[in-house]
Amino acid sequence: MLQAHIRYGGVVYSRIATHVGNSLIMFHPSGNQSLPPVPASIKYIYKQDGWSTFAVCQQCPLVLNKGTNDPFACYPHFPAKTCSCMLSTTLEKVEVSWVMSHCAWWLISDDCVVILTLS
Repeated sequence: MLQAHIRYGGVVYSRIATHVGNSLIMFHPSGNQSLPPVPASIKYIYKQDGWSTFAVCQQCPLVLNKGTNDPFACYPHFPAKTCSCMLSTTLEKVEVSWVMSHCAWWLISDDCVVILTLS
């Protein structure tokens, strides 16, 4: 059963077609908290075995020119990074408990966004 939005742990998550801002998340791949969280957008929210689950598209990495670094990499206490403005076309199943937080993005060029973790 598809859902437009859910509330989990007091936080509202929405599919991108319902509310873009509430669809932007940072999640730990496969729920493994030893892996760094990755940015994604929720395309679908559905119930599976009685639990809400997300189908997400990850934010594509930014291909940097040789010798160019992410300008935010030198600020370890400011959780921002640059990414491509494109989303992957591959859907990935993400359990709600794997989500670390929402994130925000700011389009800074035709092909680049800054992703800021909101935790």
